[in-house]
Amino acid sequence: MRQVRVITSGLRLIFVVVCILLVLPGVVFAAALDNNPPGAELSTSPDANVTTTPTTPVPAVFMYMENTTNAVNPPPFLIFDTPIIENLTCTIYGIVDPGSVNVTIESILWDWGDGQTLAYHGFPNSHEYSRPGTYSLSIAARQSDGQNVIGITTVSVGHLDEVPITPNTTTPVGPEEPVVVIQPPVLTLLEPAIERMNVTLNGNLNAGSPGVTIESVSVDWNDGTITTSDDLPVTHQYSGPGVFTVSVTGNQSDGQSATRKITLELKREIPAPAGPAPSGPPQNDLAAYLIITAMAIAGVVIVSLVLIAQRRKELLPAKETKKAFPARSGPLLANRPSPEELRTMCSGTGVVPDVLDAVIQVAGEIAREGREGQAIGTAFVVGDTKNVLNYSKQFVLNPFYGHDETERQITDSGIQGTIKEFAQLDGAFLITGKGVVEAAGRCITVDMRQVNLPGGMGSRHLSVAGITKVTTSIGIVVSQSGGQISIFRDGKIVYIIRS
Repeated sequence: MRQVRVITSGLRLIFVVVCILLVLPGVVFAAALDNNPPGAELSTSPDANVTTTPTTPVPAVFMYMENTTNAVNPPPFLIFDTPIIENLTCTIYGIVDPGSVNVTIESILWDWGDGQTLAYHGFPNSHEYSRPGTYSLSIAARQSDGQNVIGITTVSVGHLDEVPITPNTTTPVGPEEPVVVIQPPVLTLLEPAIERMNVTLNGNLNAGSPGVTIESVSVDWNDGTITTSDDLPVTHQYSGPGVFTVSVTGNQSDGQSATRKITLELKREIPAPAGPAPSGPPQNDLAAYLIITAMAIAGVVIVSLVLIAQRRKELLPAKETKKAFPARSGPLLANRPSPEELRTMCSGTGVVPDVLDAVIQVAGEIAREGREGQAIGTAFVVGDTKNVLNYSKQFVLNPFYGHDETERQITDSGIQGTIKEFAQLDGAFLITGKGVVEAAGRCITVDMRQVNLPGGMGSRHLSVAGITKVTTSIGIVVSQSGGQISIFRDGKIVYIIRS
């Protein structure tokens, strides 16, 4: 009786799915025809106070990033450390994450404040200034839905007290009054607004000192066109896609000027077919539609028959199947490192041997017991926590954040049970050299191309080996498949504990 019900249910499923697939391709085909309007050329109305000098357009061969304004997600999350200064070189470490899982980070635009060409670059990033001084650095992060966030900080490089100050222009105001120094204009550019081939530049342009005014703004669009305007914003329409380095110059009434550059990347747009939309599908499209429909029906029938066969198997008593990686049983690992070996591994790292021994103890219990009857793998990075944080970011919310250090000691048996619970999370545990658990679920972001490990080791082993190569930390990895514990230092395996 049960077999008859299963077969009837399977036939009903076939009938419903076939009906859906008979209608669905036609709906999709009609929607594709309706969404394919005739091509239309974009046009922009010129500004009354903008004078454009047309010249021969430069052919373009690259693609552009289209600006999207329908923001439905939070803006990007941008945070960066205090600049690291060495003579005239400035290095910035930081993190940029999208506002939600529905978007991605498209670009990070760097403006070092010294008039050089703006560039796209991730973290970390370094820049060498041509002369000592104090500069305004801005970092603009943009995500795929068009939202962006800008971080601004001040960078001082070189020995400023040894640099003589030479004013550009001096204006005497009287025989006994001080000299007034007239500075060049201050020009700051914001993220350009790009809509297909239309680009709008906006920003702030202020006079350098009282008594002078901004006369004009000149924009060289790098396609042979120069636009002159009274002030920003300025809009320009390119004739084709490409990569363009745009120069914006602010002119002051005393003759001084300031120039900033920014790089634009415009994509090639696929033109829509000209002429009226066809009233019905061509003969070739109709044949293709029928072929696709027939193939879809055949595929549904095959899948349905497979589902019916699987349901028939459910009538038979199912044999108990083992999990892919069942938890291991037996005594604790016996070949743990001796106290002398622990001291050797910890030498020069700042890691206390007792702390490393406690981490190995927890790793051994995870390798032996797993979680809920299934073997799991995890990783620990011990010591040099400040540098390890710079080379990693959070996969998930940090469950150890905000707790007192006395409650996060790895040598405490209570925290060891908590670690075994969180070992199922993706990412690594970060533990200081004195045994304080700083984070769980940490994603390591180092370059692993320089790491050379034996075959059979996965991304967890590679990432831990990579972080120990660029820091003075010690890494411990529990293999999910075999329960083997590998200890890393300086990018190499220094000790193996087999289950």
